Amino acid sequence: EGRGCARGRRPDPAKDQAILEAARDLFLEKGYSVSVDDIAERAGVVKQTVYSRFKSKEELFAATIRAGAEELVAPLIADKPGRTVRATLTEFAEQYRRILLTPARVQMMRLLIAQADQFPDLARRFYEGGPLYTFGRLAAYLGSPTSSEELDIDDAELAASQFLGLIKGVEHSGVLLGIADAETELQRRKRIDTSVDAFMKLYGRN
Repeated sequence: EGRGCARGRRPDPAKDQAILEAARDLFLEKGYSVSVDDIAERAGVVKQTVYSRFKSKEELFAATIRAGAEELVAPLIADKPGRTVRATLTEFAEQYRRILLTPARVQMMRLLIAQADQFPDLARRFYEGGPLYTFGRLAAYLGSPTSSEELDIDDAELAASQFLGLIKGVEHSGVLLGIADAETELQRRKRIDTSVDAFMKLYGRN
């Protein structure tokens, strides 16, 4: 198989998903030294199938990061007519906190920090495809005509940075270092609600 889908053959989303999930799991288990052969075996495909979709292991790693980021920003791009900005930001904050503090995400961050000197391009790809991408989508949403009906924002990038700071807090650092327990549902709810309240008080038109 060459790069891209074989002539006359449609893409197989299920197979693509299997490859991404296998890659994500094995990157977490073995680090970046994992082989494409191992990923293919875990996904139940041949190595040529992996390379027909991703030209390199680095590109496959970046794709696993982007898949996680797409899940995170889904509330910002979902087509839900009539939904308020407050509701959208609350849903985004819930998704952000849930994903940010999952064991898999924490382990990925630890892996990247540990291997950043050896694989600097991985850290760059993670930053661009994960945190920076999320920041960009949030800034785009906050600066959109839809949001401007309820928010008075002159600098969407500054507002996005402020909101991410509010919902992230310092808990992530403690969990990342292994010295803090996972948050309770009550703590998570309080963090999200007070963060959205503070943001709306700062930028809300009413």
